[in-house]
Amino acid sequence: MSKRVKIFIEGMSRDEEEDRIITNAIGEYRLIDGVHILRYKENDLENNNSSENDKEINTIRISSTYVEMIKSGDNRTKMVFDLYKNTESVYDTPYGCLQFQIKTSKMVLEEKQDQIVMHMEYSLSHNDSHISDNRILIKAKEL
Repeated sequence: MSKRVKIFIEGMSRDEEEDRIITNAIGEYRLIDGVHILRYKENDLENNNSSENDKEINTIRISSTYVEMIKSGDNRTKMVFDLYKNTESVYDTPYGCLQFQIKTSKMVLEEKQDQIVMHMEYSLSHNDSHISDNRILIKAKEL
C-alpha cells in the first residue's frame, strides 16, 4: 500500500547551526518487509508539477539501524548510513566524482501511526581526513 506523505529533511553540521540544508517535498511512502521507503522529487510540494526530468526521483530506505539515501539527477549519490559498519559513498557531479567515508554513530527511529521520524548522527571523511560531524532529521507525515 502506498500513501502520500509530506517529507521534511534537515541536515546540519553539529558544529555550525547555520550550515543547514532543508528539503520539503510531497512524496510516496511504502512499508515493505519492515523497511520504510520514501520516494520524492526535491522541491515538489504540489506533486502535480511536471518536472523537466522525471528521472530525478530521490529514494530513502529506513530501518532502525540502516538508512540508504539515493539522489538522482545531475548531482547523484548513494549514501548508506549503517550503525554497525563504516560505509563509502560516491558523490557524482557534472564536474567529477568525490568519494566519502561515512561513520554512523547514532540512529533513533520513531514509528507512529501517521508518521515516522529518523534522527541520525554521523561523521564524514574524504581520503581518511575528517571533514565534519553531522546530524540528519528525516520526517514523513501522512497527508
